Amino acid sequence: MIKTIKVTKKDYLNYTDYAFKRLCKPQQMKGSGFLKIMVIWCILAMAFMFIFQIDSISLSSFHWPSAAVVAFPLVVFIVAYYINMRKLRQSSVPNDNGLMLGEKTIEFSPDGIVEINPLGRCFYKWECVEAIEENNGDLYIFLDKLLALIIPSASFSSEMERADLQAQVEKYR
Repeated sequence: MIKTIKVTKKDYLNYTDYAFKRLCKPQQMKGSGFLKIMVIWCILAMAFMFIFQIDSISLSSFHWPSAAVVAFPLVVFIVAYYINMRKLRQSSVPNDNGLMLGEKTIEFSPDGIVEINPLGRCFYKWECVEAIEENNGDLYIFLDKLLALIIPSASFSSEMERADLQAQVEKYR
């Protein structure tokens, strides 16, 4: 079976989101990041501090400037974290018409998978295929924990064609 596909920037970003969630599953993180856990622990710590001083709490005696001084670095850290993560994600997108993005032809044969793009040709034996997974119509053939061949949903004319391709890959692997 020979399949001609075109992988776009959107397809690649969907793939990276899925791949990172897939990598986090074995550690039982289920997509919640370090920042979420840190914020939850801070809230729990403040709740316990307030519980133990419940009889002495009144809003008139609460020192708001101290609370602002303590909260300011945390807010700055959270904002800087999200800005840097967005920049990192945008700068890690591959070049258009490079190895990952652009038009390519994928040939599935009993020997393995041949990927042909404008910059070269690559052959993968079936032994390296770890899994074939579907995400929102896109098909990912994982060749390693993070490396996958991305077959966008737009490449399929019907659901039956996608099922045929999945069945063929499952048969060979």
